[in-house]
Amino acid sequence: MSQNWQQPQQPQPPQQPGGYGYPAQPPQPQFGGPQQQPQFAGGFPPPAPPAGRQGNPALAVLAAVVAALVGAFLYAFLLSALADTDSQEPKITQFAYAGVAVGALVGFVIAKLGGRNPALWVIGAILALVAVFIGETYGYAMVMSDWFSNFEKQLSGAGIEPLSANEIFFSHFNSPVFEVNGQSSPSLFDAWKDDADALTWIFMALSPIAAVSTAYRLSNR
Repeated sequence: MSQNWQQPQQPQPPQQPGGYGYPAQPPQPQFGGPQQQPQFAGGFPPPAPPAGRQGNPALAVLAAVVAALVGAFLYAFLLSALADTDSQEPKITQFAYAGVAVGALVGFVIAKLGGRNPALWVIGAILALVAVFIGETYGYAMVMSDWFSNFEKQLSGAGIEPLSANEIFFSHFNSPVFEVNGQSSPSLFDAWKDDADALTWIFMALSPIAAVSTAYRLSNR
């Protein structure tokens, strides 16, 4: 009686999923799909805001001084041109737009040459106020000189010599403009101060406001 000898089976290595006895391939990177980017804690910081336009402070102040002097002279000329010097007493017309124009001119120069610098805006406001004050007082000197020339004969008979606007402004700003029989007239500053009213001070205050406003708007463009 014969026995069926069966050949012992050899142990097979463990199969990996992948089919046909081949091990599974590692996953290949997929192209065209979303890629994972490394993340950093907190993310990227936001970009810094752009710095304001830089300028030349020294040049801006120098140019603003020149602009203030030019504006003061134009202010005085306009004040003299609108005055009535043909009557026994000169009559002066006050106006607001001239002060605003002078302030805007100074603020424009400050902003264009100085950049975004609030300290320069303050300097521009002061220069604008000084320019209007000089324009007011020098304009009064021009009006007084014009009035003297219109009544030269009457004034000469009273012992009053005509004076130019420069003589009145530089030599009689704080001293009497003329003296007659021991009586002296007010100085240029006193005459201007006595004739000034509330509108005069309001118009002067508009000049530095216009300077700062103009510089602020131009610097933030």
